[in-house]
Amino acid sequence: MQESPHRNLHPDLHGLLSEFHRINGHPLRAVWRVYMEQCIDKIILEFDLHSLVVEAEPYDDTIVFHVIGNKDLKTNTWMDASHSEPWSGLIGEPFGWGWITINQQDALDGILLSFGGITPQLMLNVMASSIQESAIHLKRLADRNFKK
Repeated sequence: MQESPHRNLHPDLHGLLSEFHRINGHPLRAVWRVYMEQCIDKIILEFDLHSLVVEAEPYDDTIVFHVIGNKDLKTNTWMDASHSEPWSGLIGEPFGWGWITINQQDALDGILLSFGGITPQLMLNVMASSIQESAIHLKRLADRNFKK
């Protein structure tokens, strides 16, 4: 079998993107927020065995993320966001896909997430040293007859 010529197009991002593979297909069990000075400093997405930890880097308003084992979770000072928007409708849904966003200043400042499919449903991005949570609502354009 011949390997795809498009495999590993961005080898410098492979390690970061591979974090999404560790939670792929696992149902979302809980979501936690960690606040620092009234800003969302971290969001933790808890799955069965592992959790995706998303953090704001206040120095340059970038986002970092990594997966940890659930035995390392210390939720006693975290706020449970599982029953609030935009998370409540995603609890129990399997993780689908993850994307990173890089802005025009070459800063990795966000991620897109999907649950139960390939269509992104959520964007997490850092603005003013805080993680912003945004639901993505896609409006499909009907087939149109574009005439000149």
